[in-house]
Amino acid sequence: MAPATENEAAPFYASDRFPEAEVTEWQTHPRFPEAVRHAAMSGLRLYRGNRLLNTLVSDRGRSSIGLLALYLHQQRQPDDPRSGLTLSRLKAICADQNIGSPGRVEAVVILMRVFGLLHQVRSADDRRVRQLVPTERLNAMLNDRWVSIFDAMALVMPEGETFRTALADEAFERALVRRISEDFLSGFRPMEDPGARELFGDRTAGLMVAFSLVTAGGPDEFPPREPVTVSISALARHFGVSRAHVRKLLRDAAVAGYISQPSGETSKVVVLPPLKALVYNFFTNAFVVMRRCAREALEEAEAKRVM
Repeated sequence: MAPATENEAAPFYASDRFPEAEVTEWQTHPRFPEAVRHAAMSGLRLYRGNRLLNTLVSDRGRSSIGLLALYLHQQRQPDDPRSGLTLSRLKAICADQNIGSPGRVEAVVILMRVFGLLHQVRSADDRRVRQLVPTERLNAMLNDRWVSIFDAMALVMPEGETFRTALADEAFERALVRRISEDFLSGFRPMEDPGARELFGDRTAGLMVAFSLVTAGGPDEFPPREPVTVSISALARHFGVSRAHVRKLLRDAAVAGYISQPSGETSKVVVLPPLKALVYNFFTNAFVVMRRCAREALEEAEAKRVM
């Protein structure tokens, strides 16, 4: 997506993965901006910044590791002690998806165990195999993210509330984990533009800073049309990063044409059309994929109940 000037419109796009009509269905709905703001605000509320974890892997990698841990755990076969979630299998799948090096993934797993997201057990069938098991805390963290997306979707599509309610069904939740993971493993990413992903998605708290800027004007001005006041110290403190990290992110975003800063006012930021388009496109992609995955998960769960 080419950056636009302050007075130009940055058009939304239809992902190559989705029919244009499906993207248009979301983006032309009168409550779509409200749904995007709700999802962005929920993302900010749920964000957990940790300086030690931030030095090891980006936010995108961290959330992906959690999802893939659940996915691998579901693949465990009772007659194969080496199946399911093991450190070696998690390292391999993360390397294949370019999420992190084996050493970084191992360090993240250690921290996830410290934080109570995973625990390690020895296989009863082969004591040499150390299996990792997701805890209820990890399940709850991912569940909270899905609830926030489904709640936002419900503002536009009635199915959102149906999906949210269905999360109480273990069969639906298991099917949803698999469907989302398979989409991820096939190459889908909500932020498809490589430049935007490098600037915001692959930097610690990059997407959270973007969400903070577009929601800074309040519910009646989304995104804000006037300059907004930005506290670099507050952003750094909230997201568990350094002030230098936030400053560089804002400078790079300005160079790329996503924001501007009035001359002599380093605490003021103007949100430009490309940043609005980036956030809208991100959640359009997320909504489209989550709806499709949830529909398929519902069908699968229902089929199992009928059998």
